[in-house]
Order: sequence, then structure tokens, then C-alpha cells
Amino acid sequence: MREFPRTVTNIPVTLEGSGASYRGTIANLALGGVMVRLSSPKLVPAVSNLRFAPAPQRQPIEVLARVLRLDRDTVSLAFMDLDHHTKSILADNIISSLPRFLEECPYCGGKISPSGKKQQCPKCQGSLDFSKDKVPNLEVEGQEMIGVCNAMRQIFHLIRKVAAADVPVLITGAPGTGKEMVARAIHERSRRGDGPFVAINCGAIPRELLESELFGHEKGAFTGAHRTTRGIVEQAEGGTLFLDEIGELPLELQVKLLRFLQEFSFSRVGGRKTQRADLRIISATNCDLQEMIAAGRFREDLYYRLDVVNIAIPPLKDREDDALIIANVLLKRYASKLSADVRGFGSQATMAIQTYPWPGNIRELVNRIRRGVVMAEGPWITVKDLGLGAVSERSVGLMNGKSLKEAKAEFEARLLTEALKLHQGKAHPACRALKISRSLMYQLIQKYDLKRYTVTPPANTSSEHKPH
Repeated sequence: MREFPRTVTNIPVTLEGSGASYRGTIANLALGGVMVRLSSPKLVPAVSNLRFAPAPQRQPIEVLARVLRLDRDTVSLAFMDLDHHTKSILADNIISSLPRFLEECPYCGGKISPSGKKQQCPKCQGSLDFSKDKVPNLEVEGQEMIGVCNAMRQIFHLIRKVAAADVPVLITGAPGTGKEMVARAIHERSRRGDGPFVAINCGAIPRELLESELFGHEKGAFTGAHRTTRGIVEQAEGGTLFLDEIGELPLELQVKLLRFLQEFSFSRVGGRKTQRADLRIISATNCDLQEMIAAGRFREDLYYRLDVVNIAIPPLKDREDDALIIANVLLKRYASKLSADVRGFGSQATMAIQTYPWPGNIRELVNRIRRGVVMAEGPWITVKDLGLGAVSERSVGLMNGKSLKEAKAEFEARLLTEALKLHQGKAHPACRALKISRSLMYQLIQKYDLKRYTVTPPANTSSEHKPH
């Protein structure tokens, strides 16, 4: 019997591995893996990087998978490292695509009688209750937050500080910056750390079902409500409720959420009994809630209830050297996990990681590194393996509001930084590469505060030394 439910699909997918690429169609999709029908029979690598969009309106996701079985024109693959975000997307897709009245068991494939409402498959005894709180969980690999830039050090300090205070927290930042990781870090360090951490994406659930998802419903509350169901507020009892994409919450539900936050009491949809909940609220958004308030799309009173403490996460492109540091940590993790003989990044790949604007932030970086480990044909990951294309300047306007003096200073600082990194922090070979004197190099290091990129800080800049 399958461990996870599956659904029949017809989703285009690309498989990449060992420098090759294959196209196919996902015939069966589950939380544990997929069965892919190949466009032409080929030998697929033991580990592949899968790229597909689970629904037409969704952005493509990337997942590592290993081959379980390879037939003439189909291959069965098991997912290796589903993060919570990807797991939630797949779970939503599977649940929404399952027919209301099942004729075939999504575990064993056995026939199910259409008459009567069954809670279990009569053949394999698998649960046929696919409400959100009943879907089997996948173990998500523990993920630590990595960052050395000043902005992230301040965020780490703030996480430790607010964890001890049981107050609402609003986390803001672009998609993929790690808002849920911050929320989990706060939860794990709080007195509620032993309780549940329950997350809901307010933008991923149809608005007519969102109230039921939040507060639950009584049997007969609406068409299809065949039993009483607990909402995520009850599931998060004693722990933390994480409301992701809170800006997508409809206005009518904002009123009910505000009422709940005032006294932490609620009633299930269709119910009369008032219940109380003991939990902490952490919310997140990539929207400008102040603009939404001005436009009448978000309640100001709810905003002040949620925004007791605000944690703003910067985009990856503004985090100095964090992209390269995180990339090296991820490379070691995936190389070990896949038993791949990959030692590091080539010089062009290193420069690409440093200069690429990372519009998808950490989430995109994870997918690129994972893809690079799978695609690498030698010990060094190349730009092509990462799928970043040729190394180029960041895709922003050159002027971007800067004066000529500011632009020149920015260019000098970047050029010196790259030279020092390329020569492992040794100023002498960096001088030769830039064709400048050592005293000028030291002056510029002082001017742009680049000591952290040198092996040893310059001790004396009084005498002129010509580069050899």
C-alpha cells in the first residue's frame, strides 16, 4: 500500500541530472513522489531535479527525487527533500483535485463502492478523510537560518528577544526571503516550543472555505459538511498559529479575525458554542499593508493588532556576502546527501552567485544549488550547472538615482572586494591584478571599510610600494 494518497494528473515536467535534461508528463502525483510518463524512453539518472507547475496558476517548483522504478516509458520517483512551502502547495493541489466521491482508493487502487460515505478503504484500510488536518505529514528536514550581514544579525537578536514575549509578530519581506523560517525560529525558542506550529497560507485557500479552515465547522453547517471538523485555531492550541500572506485575507474575514484576537474566543461555522483558544499569532506578508489600508483593502485596527513587533527581512541581493555563504553551506549539504563528488563552485559560478539579483531570494538560491549539484559533471559547479547564464551586471538600471561620484565609489568598492575574494584576502596579489600600488590599495580598503575581506588588516600605509 502507498504511504501517501495520489491523484491522477497530466502535468508537464522536466527532469535534469548528470548534465542531461528529459521531458515528460506526471501521470500520478502524491506527497511522497510522482510517476512520470517520459516523452521518449531514456535512461534517467538515479537522482533528478524535477521542475513542474502543480497548477496552471502556480509558479514552477523544483524538487529533488530519486528513481524507485524505471519501466519502458515510465519512471517512478520519490521526493527527497520537500520543504514546508512546497509540501503545502502539493497538499493543496492533491486535495483540491480528488473527486468528491471516490471510485478508486488513492492508496491501493482498489475499487470503492459509490454508495455510502466511507472513512476507510475496505481493502487496505487507508483513511479516506482528506481534510487538511488528516493529510499525512512528511518529515521536513531541519533548516537553520544562515546570515552574517548586519541586517540578519539584528534579526537574529530580535528573534531571541521576542521569543520570550508572548506578543503578536508581523514578519514582512519579499517572497522566498524566509518568513516562515523566522516564525518557526520564534516558536521554537518560546515557551510554546513544545506545542504545535500550525501554518496556513491565506492566499492559497478559496475565500468561501477560509473561515471554515480557520475556525472549523459543525456538521450540516453547509452543503458537504458531513461531520464536525476542527479548524486550525483549535489545532494550534497551546502553540503558534502562523498566518502566511495575511494581506490576502478577505475583508469580511479580517473582521472575524480581529474579533478573535480581542478575546481569543470563536465559534465554529454553523455553531453557537463559544470556545476559547490559547495560542500565539505570528503573521507574514509580502504586501505593503500601509498602502492596502490607504486603499481600503486592509483594516487599520487589525494591522495594529498584528503589528505589535515587526520583523522586516531584507531581500537576498541586499545581504552582502550571505548568498555565497549560504550557497557553500547548501552545496555541502546536497553533495553529502546525494553522495556527489562536488568540491565547490568554479570562479565564474562564484561571481555569478555574488552578482545575480536573486529575484526569488533564498528559495531560488536553494533550487539553483540543488540543481547545480545534480547537473555537475565534474568536481566544480559551473554557471551552466546553476542555470544562471553568463555572468552579467545586476539587472537594475546603472544610474538608479545615483550620482556619478556615488556610482564610481560603488564600482571601486565592488571591484576591490571581488579582487580580494579572488585572491583569498591577500592584498599583494590583488594589487597586481588591479595594477595599482599597495599603498593605494590600503587607502581604498580603509576608505570602503573592506578589512573583513583581507587576511590581515593593513598595518602601515606610509610608504609607497610598487606592485611587482
